[in-house]
Amino acid sequence: MIAINKGRLIIYRLYDVSDEIKLSLVESRIKESYRMRLSRHPYMKALEFTDPPVSFVLPGFSKNLFERDLPVHVGAKAFDFGVLSLAFSIAIPAGTEFCDLERVTKALDSDEDIDEKAWNYIRGLVSDLGDAVVRSSIKEDYTEDYMIILVQELQGDIKNAEFLDRYDPSRLLLFETRELSRQTREDTLKHCFSYYPDDLVIINYDSALVIEPSGSSDILDILEFANAQILELRYYDHVLDRQLAWIYRELSRRGTVSTFRLRDYEQLGKKVTEIVTELTAVTEKVDNALKVTEDVYYAKLYRTAMMMFRSQDWETSIKDKLRVVTETARMIYDEISTKRGHLLELGIIILIVIEIIILLVMEW
Repeated sequence: MIAINKGRLIIYRLYDVSDEIKLSLVESRIKESYRMRLSRHPYMKALEFTDPPVSFVLPGFSKNLFERDLPVHVGAKAFDFGVLSLAFSIAIPAGTEFCDLERVTKALDSDEDIDEKAWNYIRGLVSDLGDAVVRSSIKEDYTEDYMIILVQELQGDIKNAEFLDRYDPSRLLLFETRELSRQTREDTLKHCFSYYPDDLVIINYDSALVIEPSGSSDILDILEFANAQILELRYYDHVLDRQLAWIYRELSRRGTVSTFRLRDYEQLGKKVTEIVTELTAVTEKVDNALKVTEDVYYAKLYRTAMMMFRSQDWETSIKDKLRVVTETARMIYDEISTKRGHLLELGIIILIVIEIIILLVMEW
Protein backbone atom coordinates (compact mmCIF):
# COMPACT_ATOMS: atom_id res chain seq x y z
CA MET A 1 0.00 0.00 0.00
CA ILE A 2 1.28 3.48 -0.86
CA ALA A 3 2.00 5.76 2.09
CA ILE A 4 2.27 9.53 2.44
CA ASN A 5 5.40 11.21 3.76
CA LYS A 6 4.01 14.74 3.72
CA GLY A 7 0.56 16.13 3.08
CA ARG A 8 -2.44 18.01 4.42
CA LEU A 9 -6.21 17.73 4.62
CA ILE A 10 -7.96 21.01 3.90
CA ILE A 11 -11.64 21.24 4.86
CA TYR A 12 -13.51 24.24 3.47
CA ARG A 13 -16.68 25.87 4.71
CA LEU A 14 -18.02 28.83 2.72
CA TYR A 15 -20.81 31.20 3.77
CA ASP A 16 -22.76 34.01 2.14
CA VAL A 17 -22.72 36.71 4.80
CA SER A 18 -23.63 39.96 3.01
CA ASP A 19 -24.32 41.80 -0.22
CA GLU A 20 -20.72 42.99 -0.38
CA ILE A 21 -17.49 42.91 1.59
CA LYS A 22 -15.24 45.96 1.38
CA LEU A 23 -11.86 44.29 1.07
CA SER A 24 -9.86 47.48 1.68
CA LEU A 25 -11.59 47.81 5.07
CA VAL A 26 -10.88 44.14 5.83
CA GLU A 27 -7.18 44.81 5.18
CA SER A 28 -7.23 47.82 7.48
CA ARG A 29 -8.96 45.91 10.28
CA ILE A 30 -6.80 42.77 10.05
CA LYS A 31 -3.17 43.85 9.92
CA GLU A 32 -1.69 40.45 9.07
CA SER A 33 -3.75 39.97 5.94
CA TYR A 34 -2.79 39.73 2.28
CA ARG A 35 -4.38 39.59 -1.14
CA MET A 36 -4.62 36.16 -2.74
CA ARG A 37 -2.02 35.84 -5.48
CA LEU A 38 -1.16 32.91 -7.68
CA SER A 39 2.49 31.90 -8.14
CA ARG A 40 4.64 33.01 -11.03
CA HIS A 41 4.21 29.88 -13.13
CA PRO A 42 3.74 30.76 -16.80
CA TYR A 43 0.29 29.21 -16.91
CA MET A 44 -1.07 31.30 -14.01
CA LYS A 45 -1.41 34.23 -16.46
CA ALA A 46 -4.47 32.46 -17.86
CA LEU A 47 -6.45 33.67 -14.82
CA GLU A 48 -7.05 37.28 -13.80
CA PHE A 49 -8.81 38.22 -10.55
CA THR A 50 -10.89 41.39 -10.78
CA ASP A 51 -10.58 42.03 -7.03
CA PRO A 52 -8.46 39.32 -5.36
CA PRO A 53 -9.86 38.09 -2.03
CA VAL A 54 -8.16 38.97 1.24
CA SER A 55 -6.61 36.09 3.19
CA PHE A 56 -5.82 36.01 6.89
CA VAL A 57 -5.15 33.56 9.71
CA LEU A 58 -7.46 32.77 12.63
CA PRO A 59 -6.68 31.02 15.94
CA GLY A 60 -6.51 27.26 15.56
CA PHE A 61 -7.50 24.33 17.74
CA SER A 62 -6.64 20.66 18.14
CA LYS A 63 -8.57 17.60 16.99
CA ASN A 64 -8.17 13.87 17.51
CA LEU A 65 -7.45 12.27 14.13
CA PHE A 66 -5.27 9.36 13.04
CA GLU A 67 -5.46 8.19 16.69
CA ARG A 68 -3.66 11.26 18.00
CA ASP A 69 -4.31 14.94 18.78
CA LEU A 70 -3.34 17.10 15.82
CA PRO A 71 -3.28 20.89 15.48
CA VAL A 72 -5.86 22.36 13.10
CA HIS A 73 -4.72 25.57 11.41
CA VAL A 74 -7.52 27.91 10.38
CA GLY A 75 -7.36 30.33 7.48
CA ALA A 76 -10.03 32.64 6.12
CA LYS A 77 -10.71 34.52 2.89
CA ALA A 78 -13.05 37.43 2.29
CA PHE A 79 -14.51 37.77 -1.22
CA ASP A 80 -15.84 41.13 -2.38
CA PHE A 81 -19.16 39.64 -3.50
CA GLY A 82 -20.13 38.81 0.08
CA VAL A 83 -18.63 35.39 0.82
CA LEU A 84 -16.43 34.38 3.75
CA SER A 85 -14.50 31.12 3.41
CA LEU A 86 -12.85 29.07 6.15
CA ALA A 87 -10.09 26.53 5.54
CA PHE A 88 -9.26 24.00 8.28
CA SER A 89 -5.82 22.59 7.50
CA ILE A 90 -4.58 19.39 9.17
CA ALA A 91 -1.17 17.84 8.57
CA ILE A 92 -1.27 14.16 7.56
CA PRO A 93 1.14 12.20 9.79
CA ALA A 94 4.17 10.82 7.95
CA GLY A 95 3.73 7.18 6.99
CA THR A 96 -0.07 7.36 6.74
CA GLU A 97 -1.39 4.83 4.24
CA PHE A 98 -4.26 5.71 1.92
CA CYS A 99 -6.57 3.12 3.50
CA ASP A 100 -6.21 4.98 6.83
CA LEU A 101 -6.73 8.29 5.05
CA GLU A 102 -9.99 6.98 3.55
CA ARG A 103 -11.40 6.27 7.01
CA VAL A 104 -10.42 9.70 8.33
CA THR A 105 -11.83 11.65 5.37
CA LYS A 106 -15.08 9.66 5.57
CA ALA A 107 -15.41 10.61 9.25
CA LEU A 108 -14.54 14.26 8.57
CA ASP A 109 -17.11 14.51 5.78
CA SER A 110 -19.92 14.19 8.33
CA ASP A 111 -18.15 15.74 11.31
CA GLU A 112 -20.64 18.01 13.10
CA ASP A 113 -17.89 19.38 15.34
CA ILE A 114 -16.21 21.01 12.32
CA ASP A 115 -19.53 22.55 11.27
CA GLU A 116 -20.19 23.92 14.75
CA LYS A 117 -16.72 25.44 15.00
CA ALA A 118 -17.09 26.93 11.52
CA TRP A 119 -20.34 28.67 12.48
CA ASN A 120 -18.70 30.11 15.59
CA TYR A 121 -15.78 31.44 13.54
CA ILE A 122 -18.11 33.00 10.96
CA ARG A 123 -20.34 34.73 13.49
CA GLY A 124 -17.28 36.12 15.26
CA LEU A 125 -15.76 37.30 11.98
CA VAL A 126 -18.88 39.11 10.83
CA SER A 127 -19.01 40.89 14.18
CA ASP A 128 -15.29 41.77 14.16
CA LEU A 129 -15.27 43.07 10.57
CA GLY A 130 -18.08 45.50 11.34
CA ASP A 131 -19.04 47.84 8.50
CA ALA A 132 -16.61 46.09 6.13
CA VAL A 133 -19.44 43.57 5.79
CA VAL A 134 -22.12 45.58 3.97
CA ARG A 135 -25.70 44.77 5.07
CA SER A 136 -24.57 41.65 6.91
CA SER A 137 -26.94 38.69 6.89
CA ILE A 138 -25.63 35.14 7.25
CA LYS A 139 -27.68 32.86 5.00
CA GLU A 140 -27.64 29.66 7.03
CA ASP A 141 -29.36 27.67 4.27
CA TYR A 142 -26.71 28.61 1.70
CA THR A 143 -23.26 27.22 2.42
CA GLU A 144 -20.68 25.22 0.50
CA ASP A 145 -18.34 22.56 1.82
CA TYR A 146 -15.36 21.02 0.08
CA MET A 147 -12.35 18.90 0.98
CA ILE A 148 -8.94 18.79 -0.66
CA ILE A 149 -6.39 16.08 0.00
CA LEU A 150 -3.02 17.69 -0.69
CA VAL A 151 -0.07 15.29 -1.01
CA GLN A 152 3.37 16.87 -1.20
CA GLU A 153 5.46 13.72 -0.93
CA LEU A 154 4.76 10.01 -1.37
CA GLN A 155 6.98 7.25 -0.03
CA GLY A 156 9.24 6.18 -2.88
CA ASP A 157 9.81 7.92 -6.19
CA ILE A 158 6.31 7.32 -7.58
CA LYS A 159 5.10 9.00 -10.77
CA ASN A 160 1.52 9.59 -11.83
CA ALA A 161 1.05 6.46 -13.93
CA GLU A 162 2.47 4.17 -11.23
CA PHE A 163 0.39 5.85 -8.52
CA LEU A 164 -2.86 5.29 -10.42
CA ASP A 165 -1.85 1.70 -11.22
CA ARG A 166 -1.18 0.93 -7.57
CA TYR A 167 -4.00 2.89 -5.93
CA ASP A 168 -7.59 3.72 -6.84
CA PRO A 169 -8.38 7.24 -5.46
CA SER A 170 -12.11 7.02 -6.20
CA ARG A 171 -12.97 5.75 -2.69
CA LEU A 172 -10.99 8.60 -1.14
CA LEU A 173 -12.75 11.20 -3.30
CA LEU A 174 -16.22 9.80 -2.61
CA PHE A 175 -15.59 9.33 1.13
CA GLU A 176 -16.13 5.57 0.81
CA THR A 177 -14.27 2.64 2.31
CA ARG A 178 -16.01 -0.16 0.36
CA GLU A 179 -15.03 -1.37 -3.09
CA LEU A 180 -16.74 0.62 -5.84
CA SER A 181 -18.09 -0.49 -9.21
CA ARG A 182 -15.98 -0.02 -12.34
CA GLN A 183 -18.40 2.58 -13.71
CA THR A 184 -18.28 4.62 -10.50
CA ARG A 185 -14.48 4.50 -10.51
CA GLU A 186 -14.29 5.63 -14.12
CA ASP A 187 -16.80 8.45 -13.60
CA THR A 188 -14.95 9.66 -10.50
CA LEU A 189 -11.48 9.66 -12.05
CA LYS A 190 -12.25 11.05 -15.50
CA HIS A 191 -11.43 14.66 -14.53
CA CYS A 192 -7.75 13.99 -14.03
CA PHE A 193 -4.97 16.49 -14.86
CA SER A 194 -1.20 16.57 -14.75
CA TYR A 195 1.40 19.15 -15.77
CA TYR A 196 4.61 17.38 -14.71
CA PRO A 197 5.22 13.63 -14.32
CA ASP A 198 5.14 13.95 -10.52
CA ASP A 199 2.02 16.09 -10.02
CA LEU A 200 -1.63 15.13 -10.30
CA VAL A 201 -5.05 16.74 -9.82
CA ILE A 202 -8.34 14.82 -9.71
CA ILE A 203 -11.42 17.01 -9.30
CA ASN A 204 -14.71 15.72 -7.95
CA TYR A 205 -17.95 17.43 -6.91
CA ASP A 206 -17.26 17.43 -3.14
CA SER A 207 -13.52 16.84 -3.05
CA ALA A 208 -10.24 16.87 -4.91
CA LEU A 209 -6.95 15.01 -4.70
CA VAL A 210 -3.94 17.21 -5.40
CA ILE A 211 -0.44 15.76 -5.58
CA GLU A 212 1.86 18.78 -5.69
CA PRO A 213 5.51 18.28 -4.64
CA SER A 214 6.14 22.04 -4.57
CA GLY A 215 3.46 22.54 -1.93
CA SER A 216 2.00 25.44 -3.95
CA SER A 217 -1.48 26.50 -2.88
CA ASP A 218 -2.46 27.79 -6.35
CA ILE A 219 -4.78 24.90 -7.19
CA LEU A 220 -6.33 25.02 -3.73
CA ASP A 221 -7.03 28.73 -4.16
CA ILE A 222 -8.59 28.20 -7.60
CA LEU A 223 -10.92 25.47 -6.31
CA GLU A 224 -11.86 27.59 -3.30
CA PHE A 225 -12.64 30.54 -5.57
CA ALA A 226 -14.82 28.34 -7.80
CA ASN A 227 -16.76 27.16 -4.74
CA ALA A 228 -17.30 30.78 -3.65
CA GLN A 229 -18.68 31.68 -7.07
CA ILE A 230 -21.02 28.69 -7.08
CA LEU A 231 -22.31 29.60 -3.63
CA GLU A 232 -23.23 33.08 -4.86
CA LEU A 233 -24.90 31.78 -8.01
CA ARG A 234 -26.96 29.34 -5.93
CA TYR A 235 -28.00 32.10 -3.54
CA TYR A 236 -29.00 34.61 -6.23
CA ASP A 237 -30.97 31.94 -8.05
CA HIS A 238 -32.92 31.61 -4.79
CA VAL A 239 -33.27 35.41 -4.54
CA LEU A 240 -34.77 35.48 -8.04
CA ASP A 241 -37.26 32.75 -7.08
CA ARG A 242 -38.30 34.85 -4.10
CA GLN A 243 -38.59 38.04 -6.14
CA LEU A 244 -40.62 36.32 -8.86
CA ALA A 245 -43.02 34.97 -6.23
CA TRP A 246 -43.39 38.51 -4.82
CA ILE A 247 -44.04 39.99 -8.28
CA TYR A 248 -46.70 37.38 -9.03
CA ARG A 249 -48.39 38.07 -5.68
CA GLU A 250 -48.39 41.82 -6.32
CA LEU A 251 -49.81 41.43 -9.81
CA SER A 252 -52.48 39.06 -8.53
CA ARG A 253 -53.38 41.43 -5.68
CA ARG A 254 -53.61 44.48 -7.91
CA GLY A 255 -55.41 42.74 -10.78
CA THR A 256 -55.40 44.35 -14.24
CA VAL A 257 -53.90 47.79 -14.67
CA SER A 258 -56.57 50.37 -13.88
CA THR A 259 -56.70 53.73 -15.68
CA PHE A 260 -57.25 55.50 -12.40
CA ARG A 261 -54.49 53.67 -10.45
CA LEU A 262 -51.54 54.26 -12.76
CA ARG A 263 -49.28 55.65 -10.04
CA ASP A 264 -49.63 52.42 -8.07
CA TYR A 265 -48.53 50.40 -11.10
CA GLU A 266 -45.74 52.84 -11.91
CA GLN A 267 -44.28 52.17 -8.46
CA LEU A 268 -44.54 48.42 -9.05
CA GLY A 269 -42.87 48.76 -12.46
CA LYS A 270 -40.10 50.85 -10.91
CA LYS A 271 -39.54 48.22 -8.19
CA VAL A 272 -39.37 45.39 -10.76
CA THR A 273 -36.88 47.38 -12.85
CA GLU A 274 -34.72 47.95 -9.74
CA ILE A 275 -34.77 44.19 -9.07
CA VAL A 276 -33.55 43.49 -12.60
CA THR A 277 -30.80 46.14 -12.39
CA GLU A 278 -29.56 45.05 -8.97
CA LEU A 279 -29.50 41.31 -9.64
CA THR A 280 -27.96 41.72 -13.09
CA ALA A 281 -25.15 43.81 -11.58
CA VAL A 282 -24.53 41.27 -8.80
CA THR A 283 -24.48 38.20 -11.05
CA GLU A 284 -22.20 39.95 -13.54
CA LYS A 285 -19.87 40.82 -10.67
CA VAL A 286 -19.73 37.19 -9.58
CA ASP A 287 -19.24 35.94 -13.16
CA ASN A 288 -16.47 38.46 -13.85
CA ALA A 289 -14.67 37.98 -10.53
CA LEU A 290 -12.20 35.68 -12.26
CA LYS A 291 -11.47 35.97 -15.97
CA VAL A 292 -9.98 33.19 -18.08
CA THR A 293 -7.63 34.69 -20.68
CA GLU A 294 -5.94 31.56 -22.05
CA ASP A 295 -6.86 27.88 -22.25
CA VAL A 296 -3.84 26.55 -20.36
CA TYR A 297 -3.36 24.37 -17.29
CA TYR A 298 -4.86 26.49 -14.50
CA ALA A 299 -7.67 27.63 -16.79
CA LYS A 300 -8.55 24.01 -17.59
CA LEU A 301 -8.64 23.17 -13.88
CA TYR A 302 -10.90 26.14 -13.17
CA ARG A 303 -13.26 25.41 -16.08
CA THR A 304 -13.50 21.76 -15.05
CA ALA A 305 -14.27 22.69 -11.45
CA MET A 306 -17.01 25.09 -12.57
CA MET A 307 -18.43 22.41 -14.85
CA MET A 308 -18.37 19.84 -12.02
CA PHE A 309 -20.14 22.33 -9.73
CA ARG A 310 -22.83 22.83 -12.44
CA SER A 311 -22.16 26.54 -12.89
CA GLN A 312 -23.76 26.49 -16.34
CA ASP A 313 -27.03 25.20 -14.87
CA TRP A 314 -27.12 27.97 -12.25
CA GLU A 315 -26.16 30.67 -14.76
CA THR A 316 -28.82 29.50 -17.23
CA SER A 317 -31.46 29.40 -14.48
CA ILE A 318 -30.55 32.94 -13.36
CA LYS A 319 -30.62 34.29 -16.93
CA ASP A 320 -34.00 32.67 -17.62
CA LYS A 321 -35.51 34.13 -14.45
CA LEU A 322 -34.01 37.56 -15.11
CA ARG A 323 -35.57 37.44 -18.56
CA VAL A 324 -38.97 36.66 -17.02
CA VAL A 325 -38.61 39.59 -14.58
CA THR A 326 -37.49 41.88 -17.42
CA GLU A 327 -40.44 40.87 -19.59
CA THR A 328 -42.78 41.39 -16.63
CA ALA A 329 -41.45 44.94 -16.17
CA ARG A 330 -41.88 45.60 -19.88
CA MET A 331 -45.44 44.25 -19.75
CA ILE A 332 -46.29 46.54 -16.84
CA TYR A 333 -44.89 49.60 -18.59
CA ASP A 334 -46.61 48.69 -21.87
CA GLU A 335 -49.91 48.37 -20.03
CA ILE A 336 -49.34 51.69 -18.26
CA SER A 337 -48.54 53.33 -21.61
CA THR A 338 -51.74 51.89 -23.13
CA LYS A 339 -53.87 53.10 -20.22
CA ARG A 340 -52.28 56.55 -20.44
CA GLY A 341 -53.20 56.60 -24.12
CA HIS A 342 -56.78 55.71 -23.24
CA LEU A 343 -56.79 58.40 -20.56
CA LEU A 344 -55.49 60.96 -23.03
CA GLU A 345 -58.14 59.96 -25.56
CA LEU A 346 -60.83 60.24 -22.88
CA GLY A 347 -59.55 63.70 -21.96
CA ILE A 348 -59.68 64.82 -25.59
CA ILE A 349 -63.23 63.51 -25.95
CA ILE A 350 -64.29 65.30 -22.77
CA LEU A 351 -62.76 68.56 -24.02
CA ILE A 352 -64.57 68.20 -27.34
CA VAL A 353 -67.87 67.54 -25.55
CA ILE A 354 -67.30 70.58 -23.30
CA GLU A 355 -66.50 72.72 -26.31
CA ILE A 356 -69.68 71.56 -28.08
CA ILE A 357 -71.76 72.29 -24.98
CA ILE A 358 -70.25 75.77 -24.71
CA LEU A 359 -71.04 76.48 -28.36
CA LEU A 360 -74.61 75.26 -27.90
CA VAL A 361 -75.05 77.40 -24.79
CA MET A 362 -73.73 80.45 -26.61
CA GLU A 363 -76.14 79.88 -29.53
CA TRP A 364 -79.06 79.70 -27.06
